[in-house]
Amino acid sequence: MSALSLAVVAACALVGSLPYLAQEPPLEERPLFLEAQRALPDSTLAGPFAGLDRSDYRIGRQDLLEIRVFDVEDLNQTVRVGDDGSISMPLIGLLLVNGLTKTDLERKIATLLEERYVRDPQVTVFVKEYESKRVAVSGAVKRPGSYEMLGRKTLLEMLSLAGGLDKDLGRQIIIFRGRQDGSTERISSDLERLVYEADPALNVIVEAGDIIYVPAVERIRIFVTGAVRQPDVYEVPRDEPMTVLRAVTLAGGTTDRAARKRVQILRTDPGGNRVTLNVNLRQIQRGKADDPLLQKGDIVLVPESFF
Repeated sequence: MSALSLAVVAACALVGSLPYLAQEPPLEERPLFLEAQRALPDSTLAGPFAGLDRSDYRIGRQDLLEIRVFDVEDLNQTVRVGDDGSISMPLIGLLLVNGLTKTDLERKIATLLEERYVRDPQVTVFVKEYESKRVAVSGAVKRPGSYEMLGRKTLLEMLSLAGGLDKDLGRQIIIFRGRQDGSTERISSDLERLVYEADPALNVIVEAGDIIYVPAVERIRIFVTGAVRQPDVYEVPRDEPMTVLRAVTLAGGTTDRAARKRVQILRTDPGGNRVTLNVNLRQIQRGKADDPLLQKGDIVLVPESFF
């Protein structure tokens, strides 16, 4: 065998004994090996995103990615996308991933590895957490929290993901949306028209990063005492005007001994002083006098008549 043939055989034997990494540069710190999670179980896929195709999802900031390179364990890693839209990978360094699909990123990593170190790399990317596409739902919903928003989602769909509306609702649903200039836009949706009248114009499209707030109605206490059938402390919604007549009606109405001409509202003013307002309930019932609005903490006193 000639000297040239011996050299070729030796070179081929050397190449065949090498792993996929033809030449591995010195690494200051070996990457931590993280075993890839198995595919999501069927029970997970049965959730609110069942059947949703995520292949066209575009990676965003704060997403958590699991990257695997077949048969090269040192390149496997779980990494979170930084606020600048980039990740850092061994052998590659800083890599801009914001806006790429899963398939785009797999091809980009494979190309960079093949150009430098790895022969025919098989790269798999799995998005473990979709942090860049989340919407917060808070307030009077059954399951407040932060929810993934993949694809087109409306306001009612996000409320449904949060378990639906709870009791003691206010009159509006508010969406807080960040703008590019750093300011926050406030979008209000009338609850009654949206939910009970099913007005499609109010079922707005939700955007990633939105905060949906469903205010719970504030309740105030009104005290009704004296010659009424059910004297008690009553909690009423602040946004529903409560008058003397309504408060007395709420308390079951007056008794036969009630002095309806001498009803009093006992009120504490901002300075802490007690103020007494005289009310002729009989005239109010006949429509001959205005029905005064009550305030938080008011006491409606219906005295008894002894004659």
